[in-house]
Amino acid sequence: MRSGTFFDTVGDGSRVLLLTDGDTLLSFCTYAKQDDIQPTDLTPWVGFVYTFPAYRGHRYAGLLMKEAARLAKADGVPAVYISTNHVGLYETYGCEFFAQMNDMDGQPSRVYVMKVD
Repeated sequence: MRSGTFFDTVGDGSRVLLLTDGDTLLSFCTYAKQDDIQPTDLTPWVGFVYTFPAYRGHRYAGLLMKEAARLAKADGVPAVYISTNHVGLYETYGCEFFAQMNDMDGQPSRVYVMKVD
């Protein structure tokens, strides 16, 4: 983001979702047209999900996932995708394993889908 290449990297219209408590950043993620699985027709993606260690265990990532689902619904898309190596985390937020795919570095990654209500 500092280099001004955010949209070049993740696509026009992509967003950074921030969860704050006042001026304190608790958790964040992206809601983006593309992520580290390329090339693919799958879109949109939730990526760069991070909750600061002091705030983990409160399901803040779930709040961000819920917001991503709301955005997807407003965009008229039926699902969002997540690329990760975590097992057991995104399932707790209603995601289902979709496929094993290679990321841009050629490394295997688990791709999950979260269907939008």
